[in-house]
Amino acid sequence: MKLHFDNLRDLLIFNIKYYRYVNNYSQEKLAELSKLSPRYITDVERGLHCPTIPKIESIAKSLNIEPYQLFLNVDRDAEIVNKMNSGRQYNQK
Repeated sequence: MKLHFDNLRDLLIFNIKYYRYVNNYSQEKLAELSKLSPRYITDVERGLHCPTIPKIESIAKSLNIEPYQLFLNVDRDAEIVNKMNSGRQYNQK
């Protein structure tokens, strides 16, 4: 599934959330692994904050990907995108 984004920031936000779902992480788990606050992760995913390069590197490492992957618009797993769009994710690590 290929998605369209209006700008790089929207792509970054989507990819952080997408890879969080791929790893089955809650926002709290991602925050713990990346040594950021849960509130910060929430605000990033809501588009209220744009992370700095060091924070992007920390988030990417926690998501088991390279930082540049957060800026790529590649085909997505439709099942994961549907989970993201359906609201809360359950059974998170």
